[in-house]
Amino acid sequence: MVLLFILAAYPSLAQSLNNSTNETNIRDASSPQESRSLANESDTSSTSFNESLQASVPNLSYIWSVTGIEPGQVIVVLKQGGRNLYGQAKYEPDSGQPWNGEVVGSVEGDSVDLVVTFQNGTEETATYLKGNFIDASQSIKGDLIKVSNGQITERSMFEAVWINPDISSYTPAVVPLPGAASAVASREARNSTPQISTENSTTAQSKSYFHDIHEDADRIMTGVGDISQIPIGMGGSGLA
Repeated sequence: MVLLFILAAYPSLAQSLNNSTNETNIRDASSPQESRSLANESDTSSTSFNESLQASVPNLSYIWSVTGIEPGQVIVVLKQGGRNLYGQAKYEPDSGQPWNGEVVGSVEGDSVDLVVTFQNGTEETATYLKGNFIDASQSIKGDLIKVSNGQITERSMFEAVWINPDISSYTPAVVPLPGAASAVASREARNSTPQISTENSTTAQSKSYFHDIHEDADRIMTGVGDISQIPIGMGGSGLA
């Protein structure tokens, strides 16, 4: 009864309480939509950030020709995942030891960092490349540091120019297995060694199977030496 009396005496208070209750109900009813709207705005913001990030990172997924690491060109294939770079490298000189290597690095804006690791014979070498991507020339230029056996062995500059967008066409260099080169050299040495034959059982006379006929011509012209073993048709009258 007291509450009814108060509400009857102060109708504005009752109206205020009703309005507050209605606002609460309206806010509760609209909160799922507002939540979805905020979520959509967050997704849109995240997408825009990712697109902006991708736009700021150049595409370096190519096959590159790199000068400066070796006397000749080194071929590098780069694969890219966002800012991360990875791939392979090879060196195929006209003469000398070929090698295959691994590449890992990153790109931040126009700044490119790469490490090329390879083993030439028994020596492992890591080459750090720090350069900038130049969009106008589609190249990467910068400084090079080569480290071997824990020591810096070279400081110089490098330049990389992409030569093929089809990274699937890359093939590693053909590198002989350790010890294969020495085995080939030994086989060639055995084949080129003069063979020894025994002409009779009492006197062993060594004679190379690789006979030089120019020696016979000298004996014919001077009349010196035994010419009984000169093949038929190699007489003196046949020489000018």
